[in-house]
Amino acid sequence: MRIALCTDGVFPQAMGGMQRHSRLLAEHLAAHADIELTVLHPHPTLVFDPDLGINEVYIKPIDERRFYLRELYTYSGRVAQALDGIPADVILSQGFCVVKGIERFSHRLIIHPHGLEMFQGLTRRDRIVGAPFRSGLKHIVRHAAVTISLGGKLTPLLQGMVSGTGGRVAVLPNAVEVPSSPWAYPEDGGTLHILFVGRFAFNKGIDVLLAVASRLLTEGHGDRFRFILAGDGPERARMEREGLPANVQLVGKVDDAQLNTLYAECHALLLPTRFEGMPTVVLEAMARARPVLVSDVGASAELVDASNGYLLPPGNAAALHDALLQFADRSQQERTTMGRAGYARALARFSWPAVTAGFVALFRQVAAARQ
Repeated sequence: MRIALCTDGVFPQAMGGMQRHSRLLAEHLAAHADIELTVLHPHPTLVFDPDLGINEVYIKPIDERRFYLRELYTYSGRVAQALDGIPADVILSQGFCVVKGIERFSHRLIIHPHGLEMFQGLTRRDRIVGAPFRSGLKHIVRHAAVTISLGGKLTPLLQGMVSGTGGRVAVLPNAVEVPSSPWAYPEDGGTLHILFVGRFAFNKGIDVLLAVASRLLTEGHGDRFRFILAGDGPERARMEREGLPANVQLVGKVDDAQLNTLYAECHALLLPTRFEGMPTVVLEAMARARPVLVSDVGASAELVDASNGYLLPPGNAAALHDALLQFADRSQQERTTMGRAGYARALARFSWPAVTAGFVALFRQVAAARQ
């Protein structure tokens, strides 16, 4: 079975969740003996290990100095020209890589729009900026054989777009590398280390986290929690200028090794995000047997429930405050059990082998429907 994977970048040559997804999915697909994989990407040199047997096709990249949407459309035209010369049984497009000339690929095209951020803007400006992307995605979805949803609240949104088009929605979650055994849970020593990993931006709920941290201090709970914030972004300068609560530690950007250390030392991951697709950091925490406190947005309910954490209303500082105190009142064994439950779920449903098997099954369905 011949698969063409179209992407606008491959990690680490290009940064981002979709770009990391492209790399890992390609590497795991290449392990299937019955798949001949071609990856179309904008990197002039080979990005995959030659031993994987992945065919790589260079596509002239987007000129980031120019109008992005026009450049994205032009890039999709170059992808289409390349696809015309590739005898693929199934085409998988990440995001907006297949737009121009999409009609001639519709019968074998799978679209993966990922987190649908353009539908989750909070401000008027967000909604205005997202409008052309919403329109573009609706056009793409209406011309695809299958559109992939990460699950949760994202699925009905996509089902509404494909209604009456002849296409369908398939649910395939994000994936994570899962260790062979769950990591040991740390002793708390009287203070719980609560880890945040993400972009320091308003939509991630940083303001909610800081408000709760301050409230816990004023209530005399300062010794019970230490919030460790890893990442960077537009809110960082303001946070540093205004000062952080004494129970908050800012560690900034971290590499993979440093991040693993933070996961190993933390007692829970906290992501008070206002909107999301399927958060990779939540999957990473689950894979490392750490409980999770996360907002009930996007597909996060696919990952977290009462067995492995707390699913919270977005933007609700009172709910987060109460959940943290409830979590602190749990015993060491109860928190360990929560982490182990998350690990078991990650291994069964969200490991790369499990998710890749779902992709392969979907490819076979699309290929069979053409015969």
